[in-house]
Amino acid sequence: MNPLRFLLFALVLPLLFSPAESRAEKLKVVTRYIEPFAFQKDGRTTGYSIELWEELAREAGIETEMTVAGSAAEMVDALKNKTADAAVAALSITSEREGVVDFTQPFYESGLQIMVAGNSGGGLSTLWQMVKNLFNVQLVGLFLLLLLTMFGVSHLVWRYEHKVNGDMWPEDYKKGLWESFWWTVSTLLVGGADNKGPVGVGGRLVAIAWMLLSIVLISFLTASFTTTMTVNSLKGEINGPGDLPGRKVATLAGSTSEKWLLAKGIETVPAADLAGAVAHLKSGQAKAVVYDAPMLSYFLNQSGDSGLALAGPVFDRQNYGIGVQQDSPLRERMNRALLVLNERGFLDELRKKWFGNPEGE
Repeated sequence: MNPLRFLLFALVLPLLFSPAESRAEKLKVVTRYIEPFAFQKDGRTTGYSIELWEELAREAGIETEMTVAGSAAEMVDALKNKTADAAVAALSITSEREGVVDFTQPFYESGLQIMVAGNSGGGLSTLWQMVKNLFNVQLVGLFLLLLLTMFGVSHLVWRYEHKVNGDMWPEDYKKGLWESFWWTVSTLLVGGADNKGPVGVGGRLVAIAWMLLSIVLISFLTASFTTTMTVNSLKGEINGPGDLPGRKVATLAGSTSEKWLLAKGIETVPAADLAGAVAHLKSGQAKAVVYDAPMLSYFLNQSGDSGLALAGPVFDRQNYGIGVQQDSPLRERMNRALLVLNERGFLDELRKKWFGNPEGE
């Protein structure tokens, strides 16, 4: 054999018979368990993001070797250190992360929300909460103003009546004012006092004015007390992000929610997972849990815990995307695949499967 042909044959032969796997593209994909986006069930990894990735990989012709990280920060580090080609779960797109990795277009719009411990203490705790709500600045101020008005009316009635009706309004100021105050209270509450009433012209003019004013005061006080005892008793200690400062808040360590809380100067109680954060809430170590809205909603639906509730609207809205290495050529391929899946209606169906309403959080 010609030596040149032999050399060419020797170089080409290993390529012809090399295993197909060595020529196929296989990406190292990192995820993290964060239900319902990625979790283990019946011995396999599943979830919203996992199903999305599997369909995207089929569309883009990508083979996958998947590993699991412990947190979002570890996922970003894996991309940064080039030990992973892609990261998929509930990974928020932030400016900080964009500085070290790249993201595909968003595949899920999310945001932060607050979870609080609901009132599960029964009738006594509800009654106590209603009693506490009565002692607010507005109602206490109204009550003090009412007392001053009643003492003023009582003084005027005694002044006019003790000279002409000494039997009912004694000459002694303390005794007379007490009798007058009793009449004032009775008139306010029930419209008058039995066998007791002004007989002089001045006293009766004051009485007429007080009776008319009593109608207005009773209506106003009834409305104020009813509003406070119903609306305020339904409201908790925390009803939105503005109520968080000054209170300990549980969240997941290294998450975007923790960064948001720290940036607002709010003391955090970090947890490894959502169940741990909820445990901090139930034990009283934290007054609330702040985390991604879809995870909190899913947790409530799955747990069926009536002692927990969401408080306030979704805030600090953010998007989830698939992370890739910086300047990775995979980004464009994945974006095209995501567009195809969206046009096909797959994303809507997937969201409906995992969250019910494709338009809701």
